[in-house]
Amino acid sequence: MLVASEFGLRYWYRHVQSGGNAGGYFAQARQIEIARNSLGYRDHEIGPKDPSRYRIAVIGDSFTWGQGIDAKERFSNLIEALLGPRYEVLNFGIPGHDMPQHLQVLEQVLPLAPDFVLLQLYINDFETAAMQRPKPRPLISDAAARGWGRSSVLYDMANGHWVQLQEATGLTESYVRYLQRNLADPNAPNAQLAFGMLRQFVEKAKSAAVGVGLVLFPMTDAMGPYGAGYPVGFVHDRVRQIAADERIPFVDLLPAFSTYKDPTSLWVSPFDAHPNPVANARAAQEILSAFSRAWQR
Repeated sequence: MLVASEFGLRYWYRHVQSGGNAGGYFAQARQIEIARNSLGYRDHEIGPKDPSRYRIAVIGDSFTWGQGIDAKERFSNLIEALLGPRYEVLNFGIPGHDMPQHLQVLEQVLPLAPDFVLLQLYINDFETAAMQRPKPRPLISDAAARGWGRSSVLYDMANGHWVQLQEATGLTESYVRYLQRNLADPNAPNAQLAFGMLRQFVEKAKSAAVGVGLVLFPMTDAMGPYGAGYPVGFVHDRVRQIAADERIPFVDLLPAFSTYKDPTSLWVSPFDAHPNPVANARAAQEILSAFSRAWQR
């Protein structure tokens, strides 16, 4: 029965190309070769700045990188296509990057003479090195789980439900509660450090006489129907306040994504809450609407 279930699930989810769990079956078994430029980014080679083209550099994490989707479906590529030939939009997204890495990438981007830097943010970008994520227990030992997780859809799904059960019963702290404990209080040390780095990013771009703006993707796997019960709104409030203080444009995608009854309709796959082509297209629309005035030539 277990073997039949395993192969049945593999067939049922045969079109899934991405998994949110890096050690799970889909992330390991469906790895796709992705071309990178000489700088290590998922983009074409970057040449000297063309004075006749407005250069926009997008810095971000796996959302900017485009996990689980084709490069042409990413919001950065869609924006470039909509803006036309007088603009170029360069993608500097790397999976796993957060605020310290965003600052490092900015140092790499500024010598490329961008006219504008757009920083894409996600909730986990504000975790600090001092914060220790909850570690729920796997169904079986860590060593065995790593092996099963790479080779079994059934185990991947069962372990996911087991983690949810541990969080619901208090056996382990939920990821949302962990974020609230560390970042909800603006005076907490981790909150001051994390959001202080965001201010530092903005000020570095400004000091280089480069335009700068922010776009924040919501945590769709924590959203109910039409965005109900969203538990990490404090992160959005803090980013919005920083943007207001710095007088820079900011797009909060939570209102736009909350217009969808089923948040999973914005996911790359049932196992991966990264934004799919629908979510990227909506993000591109919202970004263009908010930033078009700042990008006028």
